Amino acid sequence: MKKKERSRLVSLPVPVFTLLVIMAGCAVNTYSSGGPISNIGLERVVRDPGLASDIKIDAARIDDRGGSKLGQLTLRNAGGTEKRIAVKFDWFNSDGVNLSGSRNDWDKYTLYPGEIKEVTSMGSSSAKDFRASIRNQ
Repeated sequence: MKKKERSRLVSLPVPVFTLLVIMAGCAVNTYSSGGPISNIGLERVVRDPGLASDIKIDAARIDDRGGSKLGQLTLRNAGGTEKRIAVKFDWFNSDGVNLSGSRNDWDKYTLYPGEIKEVTSMGSSSAKDFRASIRNQ
């Protein structure tokens, strides 16, 4: 009788171990990206002509964040040297009126060769769309 009890105890961990291995395999997350996805047209981004060959716009997005709009650009330095750029977002209401007014805020960035940078801006609650401008710094 003691031998039977011992065999039950020995055989119990094998199925449990097998189950844990299978469950661990199910919990593995893999990530694959085909790149960032735009939900608006890239024509909303205006670049200095000299930047077109080096600074690539991989994606442009606009999302609603609690009533305000969030504009986001995914920029990539495809050139072989660092690029110093400035980016400005102009926000527009549903009638196409520029809500940015005379504000001329240019955010400055340095992108190293191959670097990808997410650039964002928050629009007001009445903002519906944006135009982003990129220039050499």
